[in-house]
Amino acid sequence: MLEEHLLSANPATARHIAGCAHCQAWERSAGEAARVFARQGPLWMAKTQARASPMRRWAPLLPAAALAAAALFLLRFPPPEAPRYATKGGELTVYVGGQGEPRAATEGERVRPGEALRFQVAPGSAAFVWIASVDSTGAVSRLAPAEGTTPLAVDGAQLLPGSAVLDAAEGPERIWAVISQEPLSWGVVEQALQGSPVRDPKAVHIPGARTATVLLERRAP
Repeated sequence: MLEEHLLSANPATARHIAGCAHCQAWERSAGEAARVFARQGPLWMAKTQARASPMRRWAPLLPAAALAAAALFLLRFPPPEAPRYATKGGELTVYVGGQGEPRAATEGERVRPGEALRFQVAPGSAAFVWIASVDSTGAVSRLAPAEGTTPLAVDGAQLLPGSAVLDAAEGPERIWAVISQEPLSWGVVEQALQGSPVRDPKAVHIPGARTATVLLERRAP
């Protein structure tokens, strides 16, 4: 059921994972294995990067198919210690764990290039969710879902599959979860976030949606 959930999100399985430490550890192990899978497949990564916009300074979320394929590596990599499922971002929690133990990021937390980020959303009821980021120039990057024309369907608290990886650029980066009862197009979300002041989340208003956000400060060691 977990493997099927990685290929096609199942709300019932997501609710179970949210309350099961064992399954949370398995899902995190799948994410780590997927990153290993990506590193061992440079041709696949090259094709992925070739599709990315030059303005996007994030690695895209790893596709669910890659996560499922990477399950072959799970026995080689023990799961990390389970992070605390804090409500650091209200309906959005950003986990930082690419270079150490996974942790829930605090508002304005300093993060290093190469860190892997994962996202948990808790809209409280069935909803549609986009995850995006805005950098200091106002440029918008789409993080989840990485492809397709519709937002993620989420029911209750859910740790999203896959991860995004910070590149070497420095400066503030604001992570956004855009939550709506009816599916919004990416164009609407992108237009609302484009050019928004990264340090002033109150400046963003999206009709028909509510938002949750966490600010990260990207700095080299």
